[in-house]
Amino acid sequence: MNFTQQQSDVIAAMQMTLVKLKTSDPDTLKLLASDNTSALAGFDQEARRLQAIQALTDSIADAKAETVPANHPYHSRDPLTGLIQSQIEDNVIPELQATGQGNPVVWIPAGVRGILEHFHDKYPFQTATAASRIQIPNTCKIALLGDWGADNIHAERLGKLAIAKGADYVIHLGDIYYSGTEGECRTFLRNWPLKNPDGTPVRGRSLALNGNHEMYSLGRPYFTIVLPAFGQEASYFTLYNDNWQFQGLDTAYQPFSISGGNDDVRLKVQYDWLTKSIVENPDKRNIFLTHNQPVSAHIPEFEAAQHLMNEVRILLEDCGGLSIYGWFFGHEHRCTIYDDNARNPDALFRARLIGNGSIAHHPQEEVLAEKDDSQASTTPFLKVNSRALDEDHEVAVSTFALLTLDGPNIDVQYIDEDDRLFYQETWAASQKLW
Repeated sequence: MNFTQQQSDVIAAMQMTLVKLKTSDPDTLKLLASDNTSALAGFDQEARRLQAIQALTDSIADAKAETVPANHPYHSRDPLTGLIQSQIEDNVIPELQATGQGNPVVWIPAGVRGILEHFHDKYPFQTATAASRIQIPNTCKIALLGDWGADNIHAERLGKLAIAKGADYVIHLGDIYYSGTEGECRTFLRNWPLKNPDGTPVRGRSLALNGNHEMYSLGRPYFTIVLPAFGQEASYFTLYNDNWQFQGLDTAYQPFSISGGNDDVRLKVQYDWLTKSIVENPDKRNIFLTHNQPVSAHIPEFEAAQHLMNEVRILLEDCGGLSIYGWFFGHEHRCTIYDDNARNPDALFRARLIGNGSIAHHPQEEVLAEKDDSQASTTPFLKVNSRALDEDHEVAVSTFALLTLDGPNIDVQYIDEDDRLFYQETWAASQKLW
């Protein structure tokens, strides 16, 4: 995929579709009626049109409000916008030379396809069995790739580095861009670094968590294409050995939730799985792996994380005071080592953000955690990866984490795409948090 879409082009395509819907263009309404499997199937033509207009109007407003660095490819965090981006990538860009960028014959179907996909139901949440509790050697290497699912040079470099460094297991922390469609998931698998000689992923040692971009497509390609290719039965799992448990968790199926709460009771099986794993193995240190962040140095992301943090506090109570040793996560396209010191009220675990796995962005500039209007601070940090790849300081470096397990110790290296070491630390099972 090219990943060269600009925000203005995507919004223009959405607006063209909106005009056609508002004017009841016959061809557009025919496209809207072409799918009888979405939630729109139960509506008559006029109700479908109004539902589509409202959804598209809301998404255009959200897309316009998103801040995008100048000259950077656009990827939206609005689900419908992301779906339309995928349709543009798959169907419009290959035809631009033949039809012209402003030709509605090309752009309008992409917008309608995105709308139809948007109104489908989420793919059923899958339940893990004992097969998803996977024993790993006491000595091995695990590569963690965060927000890596883009078909670009940054992702390619990190994937090759992970294998060159001897990774025995490779885990994706979620986000296949733009919206986890079937084509994007198949490209993700073709690019996967841990492969057999025939080019297929190494099953059992390749694992993928769910991300918010996978859920733009309601999780269907992720659950039906990616997980079977990896031999992975559910979007959550446990890797364990004599000293450690890596708890891979789905925080995207229901955003920023492990249990689903009252919003989606299907996730309770994941919460029960996790508490059982922790309580029945009190001698093992637990490291969480998720897509969404439990903490953040930035106000909007910090606020979004509070629901997940509240769940974690309840989880620790339900586990009788047993603790979380560390947590790796993505979602924010940054690389941050958070402050584990006792002065940090959110320091319930070692928190590490590695969401800069492929998406080009401006280098980080922050030197302190942000404060809200009351001067309350977001999560303090020790170090951020502020490196740039170019002299103009336009493109930030991408990074992955390599965990080298050696009995009760883990050497953690944060390695940039040009093979420079950003940060290194040792986690010891005998250590307390502070």
